[in-house]
Amino acid sequence: MKKPRPGKRNGYQPPLNKCSQCGKRKRIFKKIKGKLICREHYQAPKHKCAGCGKIKVINYNDPKLGPLCYDCYKKPKHRCSICGQIAVIAKRNQKKLICHKCYIPPFKECRFCHRERPLATKNPPTCNTCYCRMRNNNHNDSRTRRF
Repeated sequence: MKKPRPGKRNGYQPPLNKCSQCGKRKRIFKKIKGKLICREHYQAPKHKCAGCGKIKVINYNDPKLGPLCYDCYKKPKHRCSICGQIAVIAKRNQKKLICHKCYIPPFKECRFCHRERPLATKNPPTCNTCYCRMRNNNHNDSRTRRF
């Protein structure tokens, strides 16, 4: 029998260790220079943002501009081919740019409930209802046991 992998929602509970910052037994998020740190006390390294010049946690390292913080890194916006609004593009279809409001995902059969619905994930094909059910770790539902 295979041993469950950490982070998978199959009943596996990661070990709890003592955080070097707060001293409480918690799930460890990072190990820095031999010290175990929980998520609550971990602080991501900060650098100078190329956009605003402030020292912040870097969200994206742009090849042309350099490191950008969350506020400076925004997805590019374009004019939607359907509604004409300038927005973040969800889909590019045959030279058409479609925003999130106008985009209708294709209906395909969900692997778990076998209904024709828009998919939340492609591999395996899973509708939003089944995807949320699995994410909420509801293993009692017979439809999610096949995952």
